[in-house]
Amino acid sequence: MAAGGVRRGLGVCARRAGCALALTASLFVSACAGFRSERHIAPLYSELSTAGGGTEVEALGGAVRVRRDRPDGLVTQWAVRPLVIRDQRQGEDFVMRFLTPFGRAERAGPEYGWYLLPVTLYNRHEHENAPSEYTLITLPGIYWSRTADGRTLRAWFPFGGVFERFLSYDRLEFVLFPLWVRSQRAGRVTSHYLWPIFSRTSGAGGPSWRVWPLIGNDIYEGRHEQWFLFWPFFQWEHNRLWATPEDQEWYWMVLPLYGEARHGTYESHSVLWPFFGWSRNPQTGFWAWDGPWPLVRFMRDPEHDVSRSRLWPLYSTYHGDGLDSTWYLWPIINVRHEEYETATKDAFHVLPFWQSWKRLDDEAGRSSWSRLWPLYVVDQPEPERTRVAFPSLNPLWRTQEIEDMYAWMWELYTHEKDHGMVHERSWLGLYRREKDSDEDRRSFSLLWARRDWRDAQNRKVSDHSVLLGLIRWRTREDGMLRGLPPALPGPGWPLERSPRKKAP
Repeated sequence: MAAGGVRRGLGVCARRAGCALALTASLFVSACAGFRSERHIAPLYSELSTAGGGTEVEALGGAVRVRRDRPDGLVTQWAVRPLVIRDQRQGEDFVMRFLTPFGRAERAGPEYGWYLLPVTLYNRHEHENAPSEYTLITLPGIYWSRTADGRTLRAWFPFGGVFERFLSYDRLEFVLFPLWVRSQRAGRVTSHYLWPIFSRTSGAGGPSWRVWPLIGNDIYEGRHEQWFLFWPFFQWEHNRLWATPEDQEWYWMVLPLYGEARHGTYESHSVLWPFFGWSRNPQTGFWAWDGPWPLVRFMRDPEHDVSRSRLWPLYSTYHGDGLDSTWYLWPIINVRHEEYETATKDAFHVLPFWQSWKRLDDEAGRSSWSRLWPLYVVDQPEPERTRVAFPSLNPLWRTQEIEDMYAWMWELYTHEKDHGMVHERSWLGLYRREKDSDEDRRSFSLLWARRDWRDAQNRKVSDHSVLLGLIRWRTREDGMLRGLPPALPGPGWPLERSPRKKAP
C-alpha cells in the first residue's frame, strides 16, 4: 500500500509539473514578438519599420544591413560594411560599391561594368540584334575586347597585342614593347622602333620622323610644323598654318636659357625656364609676369575680364570665367565665389578644420554643405533634405560613398530629414527614430520604445514598451489606458505602419 501510494503521488506531481511546463511554454510563446514585428536588440540584431513604409534589418552594430521597400517586399539595399554595399535600381539595374573607393559595379540598361583599382576594369554593352561589346583590362597587362562587328582584340603587355579606341588612339599594335609599336589616330599611322627612340609617321598630313633625342620633327600639312634637336634643349615650332600669316604662331627655345613665342600682336619670353617669364599683347591690354615661378605670378587680361595675382604661399587671387577665388597661406584658407547660368555658389575653407559651401539655384533652390572637422558635418543637397552627423572623422571633401561605407563606425549620432521623413540613429544603432506623416517610432535597445500613431477615429494613440517588450501599455488622448501583451524581444510593434486618418 505504501509503495502504491508513493507511485500515485509521483504521478500526480509529474502531471502537475507537465501542466506547469505547458502553461509556461504557452505564456512564453504568446509573449514572443511575431516575425512581422519590430525587434530592437542592437547592437546584435534589429528589425525596424522605417519612415516611408519600408523596413530595415541591422546586425552587428551596423556592419550588416538589409533594406526593403515594404515588409516582405523587394530588397532595395544590402550591405556588409566596410566591404560591400549594393543598391537595387529599377528592374535589373543596380549599383554595387566594394572596398570603397577602389571597387564599383554598375548595371544601367544595356550597359554593365565593374572595376577594382588598380587590378581590373571590365565594361560590356548589350545589343538586341548584334553580339555584345566588351572590354577587359586586368593585371598582369592583359587586354581582351570584342567590337560591335564581332571582332575580338587581345593584348598581353609587353609581349604583344592590339588595342582599338584606347586612350586617344584609334588603334594600337605592339610586339615586345618597346621594340615595335604602331599607332593610328585620325588617319595618321606612326611606327615606333625601340620606342621612343625611332619613329616614322605617314598618312594624313604628310610624313614625319624622329631619332630621339638627337633630332626629329612632327609635320602636319596645313596645321603645324615642329622640330627638335638634342631634345629638350633646342625646339622650334610653326603652328596655326591654316590662318593668315599675321595670325600664325611661332615658337622657339634654347632650354633653359631663353625662349619666345609670337602670335599676331601677342609675344611671350622665358629666361632660365621655368623660373622667369613675361608676355604681353598691346592690342588687347593683356600682360603677365612670372618670376620667380611658382612663387610670384601676375596676369591681367582686360579683354576677357581675367586677372591673377600670386605671392605663393602667402596670398593668391584669381578672377575670371565666373570664378573669384582667394587663397591665404595656401592651401589652408580659401574664399571663392562661383557664378553659373542659373546659380551662384559661395565657399569658405580653413583646411583641415572647416569646409563649407552654399549654392542658390533658380531651378533647384538652395543647397549647402559644411564640416567642422572632426566634430560634425551638415549636408543639405536640396531644400527638403538634410543630414547632420557627429563626430565627422573623414577629413575629405564631400565624399558620400565613403561616409556611407565607413562613418557608421564612429558616428555617435545622425539625423536625416527627407521631405518630412526623419531618420535618427546613434552609435551601433542603440537608439533609433523613424518618423513620417503616419507614425513616429522611437526606441532604445532593450530598455524603452514608444510608438505614436492615430486610430480609425483619428485619435492620437501612444504605445509604450520597456524591458525588451516584457511590459507594454497603450494610452490615448481621451485618457484611455490599457495594458498590451508582452512581446519578446520587443518592442513588438507591427512592421506595417498605420496610415494616418484624415480628420472628418
